Amino acid sequence: MDTIIEQLKTARQSLGMKQFELGKKLGLPQSHISKIESGQNDPRLSTIEDMARILDHELMIIPRQMIPHINALLRGGETKKPRWTLLDDEAGL
Repeated sequence: MDTIIEQLKTARQSLGMKQFELGKKLGLPQSHISKIESGQNDPRLSTIEDMARILDHELMIIPRQMIPHINALLRGGETKKPRWTLLDDEAGL
């Protein structure tokens, strides 16, 4: 969870958005945003999802076995299998 919060904080800062502004869009006080970002508050998943969307990010839940394939796609590298076979092989087709 800490990594997600750190990424959202970085996204907020790169957009030049202040904690106050993010809080206003979320309907939360700036102090609450500060506590979330500093790890003093454990936010609800719905709050994290709303934060992500406001900051032009999207949370996704993916099957653990797909993580190496997704990481390879993000890096632009190859997995051990050709990409075109990933879904067919794992779906049992």
